[in-house]
Amino acid sequence: MQAEYLARLSEPVQQLVLEVEERAGVEIKVCLDPKQNDGGTTGQGKLAVIINAHSIQLFAPTNGYFPDGAVRHEVLHVRRFHVDGVPKLALADNEEWDEDFSDALGALDNAIEHVVIVPEELHFHPDRRKHWETVMQDVCLALPNVPEGERRLAVCLHWTFLRHVLPDALAVEIVRSFAKQHSLLEFADHFADRFKSVVASKEELLRFLFLTFPDIPRNRAALEYINSMTGTCQKPIP
Repeated sequence: MQAEYLARLSEPVQQLVLEVEERAGVEIKVCLDPKQNDGGTTGQGKLAVIINAHSIQLFAPTNGYFPDGAVRHEVLHVRRFHVDGVPKLALADNEEWDEDFSDALGALDNAIEHVVIVPEELHFHPDRRKHWETVMQDVCLALPNVPEGERRLAVCLHWTFLRHVLPDALAVEIVRSFAKQHSLLEFADHFADRFKSVVASKEELLRFLFLTFPDIPRNRAALEYINSMTGTCQKPIP
């Protein structure tokens, strides 16, 4: 990470950045982008990261928003893929390019990763709890707008995150009420329990996910491993 951005972080976050960069063998490059100035739960914008085998770009607002907790969150994503060797869920290389499906897989993967990453983020930055409570309240209030064919998956993902990460958040009652209304609470509870039992293995977790939701075309998705030495490698969903 460029020195001017590293210097703006607390020492613990600086150490995390340097350790992840060293172990990954790739520098995290901060890129200022006015598109990041909008949104976010504080009105100051948001960060985003694009992680490839040989490049890591951390996009930040041009207004100076670069908080410790948000930076740690994005660097934890980098550590998972580059250092821990956890695979991404991605569009299979042998499939014709489909931007919508690729984006949907990316969003699904992000939701899965957050169940692992956010507890560590909150441990070091408890002030970020308000951010995540706001995020979850917004997405849970939007559940009535989710297409019927995607409803079960959305309920399961939101319920799993809330049960394991923010069990006292106000959004819990929003999802509970919605799930009961659509007779999904028992199903979502079972999903959350099983998710927790296999979360240590991303491969096993994705196998469980595709078995639970067979409508998601497993043959069009793949496990994608990234490494700065060996590049990118895909394997089928087990």
